Amino acid sequence: MIFNLNFTTDYGQFYLNDKDEGDTGSENFWSDQALNDKLAVEKGILGVSIENTEGMVKCELEILNSKSLISDFSSFDHVVEASLEIKTGILQVNDCPFSIIVLEEKIEIGNYRVRVYFNNLKSAYFENPKDYYKIEMWKDIFSDRHVLKRFEN
Repeated sequence: MIFNLNFTTDYGQFYLNDKDEGDTGSENFWSDQALNDKLAVEKGILGVSIENTEGMVKCELEILNSKSLISDFSSFDHVVEASLEIKTGILQVNDCPFSIIVLEEKIEIGNYRVRVYFNNLKSAYFENPKDYYKIEMWKDIFSDRHVLKRFEN
C-alpha cells in the first residue's frame, strides 16, 4: 500500500502513531538526541522532524510486506528508523499541534520497523521548499532508533 500525503503542520513535526496513542509531551520525546536524529520515539508514536519552516509536508508512506530492499542511501540526505507497535490495528498520521488526522489506515497488529528517508533538505530554506519525506513500514521485531545516514547541514 502506498499513500501520497501533502499537508501542513506546525512546530516542524508530524506524527505516525497507533490510533489515539502516544505522549508527545514527555520529556524524552523531543530530546536533544531525537532532534539530532530527526525522529522522536515514545510508546505508540513516532515524531518526524521536517526541515522547512513553512510546515509543508510532502510525503510518501508505503506499508511493505517485508523488509525494505533499499540499501543504497546515496540519493537521500538523511535516513533514520525506529520501531512502532500497533496494538489497535489502526495506523494514524497526524499533524502537530492539532492532531488532525491526515491518514487513518487499518493494518495488522504488531511491531513495525519504520524507516524515514529525507530528501532535498537544503532546499527547505528556499522560498519554495522542496524537502520530501519517504516512509516505509514493515513488520519486524522491536528495536531502538538507528540513524542509517546523517544529514550534516
